[in-house]
Amino acid sequence: MTIQPQPQETKIKVAVIGTGPGGLAAIINLLRLPFVELSAYDQASELREVGAGISINENTWRHLKLLGAAEAIEQYTKRGDGSKIDTEQRNGNTGELISRSFQKVDPEAAPRSRIERYKLQRALLGQVPPDFIQLSKKLAKIVELPKGIELTFQDGTTAGPFDLLLGADGIRSVVRQHAFPEHKLSYTGKVAYRTLIPQSAVAHIPNIPQSACFWHTRNTHVYTDPLDNGLFEIATRADEPEEDVKKVSWGQKVKKDQVIHHYDNYCDTIRQIIAAPDEWLEFAMFGGPRLESVISNGHIALLGDASHPLSGAFGSGAAFAFEDAYILAQALLYTHQRQKPISEALVLYDEVRSPHYKGLYEILNGFGVNAKELNAISPPLEEQDYINERTRRNWGAENRWIYKYDVTKVWKEYTELADVGEDISALTLKTNKEAEQQSVPVISVEA
Repeated sequence: MTIQPQPQETKIKVAVIGTGPGGLAAIINLLRLPFVELSAYDQASELREVGAGISINENTWRHLKLLGAAEAIEQYTKRGDGSKIDTEQRNGNTGELISRSFQKVDPEAAPRSRIERYKLQRALLGQVPPDFIQLSKKLAKIVELPKGIELTFQDGTTAGPFDLLLGADGIRSVVRQHAFPEHKLSYTGKVAYRTLIPQSAVAHIPNIPQSACFWHTRNTHVYTDPLDNGLFEIATRADEPEEDVKKVSWGQKVKKDQVIHHYDNYCDTIRQIIAAPDEWLEFAMFGGPRLESVISNGHIALLGDASHPLSGAFGSGAAFAFEDAYILAQALLYTHQRQKPISEALVLYDEVRSPHYKGLYEILNGFGVNAKELNAISPPLEEQDYINERTRRNWGAENRWIYKYDVTKVWKEYTELADVGEDISALTLKTNKEAEQQSVPVISVEA
């Protein structure tokens, strides 16, 4: 008897543009799907991270474990005994403590609030085959054809056709510009200054918290954090008129004279800290309106900063991108198992992620509402009372669901209810409320 060979399954051809945290997470998740033929491209000639530190919150840690990268991060961290301070909020003018939270002892919880960015990238790259990512591939053109998507790069090379294009190419996404040409970014009027220096450079300064700390004023803030390996991180915001800043969203080196004058109104501790570094990296802050949808034409999807240009508003961009990558891969698996087209997978992805970003933008709008309400109080609040009250409102326990949000639970419940057509926005809201109720308690200190 002659055994007839079984026809091979046709693989889905997928291209990932951009290999920051979101792009790397997408690569790791998609490489686990045997029906996906994956290609990845980055415009950089070598993979290196810019910036200083990156937040490791509860949702970040959850996905690092799913991605197989948590162990590589754990080696740099220490867990407390329940008395270890995790994060503080302080009045930047006076140094007054506004609120404080403590590090969890639970080994399943995120062990530290901040690590150096290169360590995160190294941990993720450890899960990607060597030389898998094609470098020096700056995307120049996208052409959508009946046979698939064809890509042209600035070096003149081409790739494709692809069944699915994933734009993980950051806040200035070329893929987003192609898919949503009407969407425009604008300069927010703020810049971020960031640096890493030895802790010895600030050891002479009294009253530096030995934890992550936000120092707030009416319009700006400074973030300080003693990291591992004897390093100290400073990350700031400053108002810069458009004509006074070269508007680039990547880090460019600037001297201390450009930085220190922005923080003359801060307390002595911060003024001394800001004066310590000789050189900083400057990042102009750009943002844009929320996209109603993060998919296009049934074969393009955005993830990470490309899909939600929030300009670093919540300090949790890596976690948001990890969540995107997880849901996208799960949606492809779900529809593939049911022999449904890629376009349906993207609809599922959009239905899960877009309501979440809507919630984040609503929080940002709430910040504006809080400011208006505080400004309307008569007689006007004293400056320090204004800062303290706005900080309590904006960063109180009611918004901590952002950092506890469990997208794996949302996906599980969504797929279980998909056949009965339950509204995913209601499900997302319910999950957010559950996370809020389980938030890490924040101990407020009265003025």
